Amino acid sequence: MGTLDAVTVIAAILFAGLGFAIGFGRTLKFFTKGIFGFVLSIFACATFGGMIQGIPAVAEWIAGLNASLGEAWSFLGTIHLATVIYYIVLFFVMQLLRILIVKLIAGVFSIDVLVMRIINRILGMLLMVAAVLLLTLLVFALIELFGGDIYPSLEGSFLGTLYRNNPVRFS
Repeated sequence: MGTLDAVTVIAAILFAGLGFAIGFGRTLKFFTKGIFGFVLSIFACATFGGMIQGIPAVAEWIAGLNASLGEAWSFLGTIHLATVIYYIVLFFVMQLLRILIVKLIAGVFSIDVLVMRIINRILGMLLMVAAVLLLTLLVFALIELFGGDIYPSLEGSFLGTLYRNNPVRFS
């Protein structure tokens, strides 16, 4: 085991300890508010927006609104303003749902019962390590997207293997 692998294991243990100390509910709140929550809501819109837009009633409403806006002013028909409005409204709905769901889950996991406290801490530990791993994968994908190659400095380590076999791709 090299120095980089030892540092990675120590960091994972420290993050697991932090997750254990603060619990699942607080870890979930931390990773779903601020910029993380914003990105999570955008991801949810991109993931589910097309599916919701495929519902016949929604599709007809958007198409009708796009047509009527295009008749009023041709530029609005060109940019499909109704579709833009649909995704803006969907974003705010996703933000609201994210906040409500996180508050509900955090409330359930903060119940002061011994079994729940143990589950809260163990899941907090797992969530913290998983979230940091995901962020590491995202950083690696961004480095690769912008033309950087850090593999030579990571070669032969766990992070090097993770970098080479990164499932997150932006291109």
